Amino acid sequence: MVEAGHYRADIGGSRDIAPEIAEAIIAARRLAEAASREALLGVPIQTEASAFRQYLVNRLGSRREECVLVFFFNGEGVYIAEDLYAGGRRSECLIPLRRTVRRAFDLDARRIVLAHNHPSGTANPSSDDIAATARFRQVVEPLEIRLDDHCIVAGNHVASLKAMGCL
Repeated sequence: MVEAGHYRADIGGSRDIAPEIAEAIIAARRLAEAASREALLGVPIQTEASAFRQYLVNRLGSRREECVLVFFFNGEGVYIAEDLYAGGRRSECLIPLRRTVRRAFDLDARRIVLAHNHPSGTANPSSDDIAATARFRQVVEPLEIRLDDHCIVAGNHVASLKAMGCL
């Protein structure tokens, strides 16, 4: 179970935790993710909304490897789906452009929000983050898919490239 291994490594930094305790913590984290996802359903999403930011923290804040979370929305900004991509490296995860575009077409998504984490603990965007976001936007916008925001999560902090004027 890959997820269990991921969480076991995160729980107090020790692999000596009883399996039952680790499984209970994993279940509690999944429950928190599901509960915060419920708050997103059926209403237009604003990336600055506290419910959305809390969801990002729940999904990405404690991960030790860099991951990309792609949110798909309809034209009115209502949540349709999300995809999580783990890059396998601690310090880099590329935006899966082809896969994301294909998925957006399959869902008939009109808007996308990108989010990724910085295990380093700082939510400031790197120059690579800004450049990758610009490249992504150049590809999707001519396809009538709007990139609404790119958020960076570091622990309990969320930074928005849109709010910073980088989008």
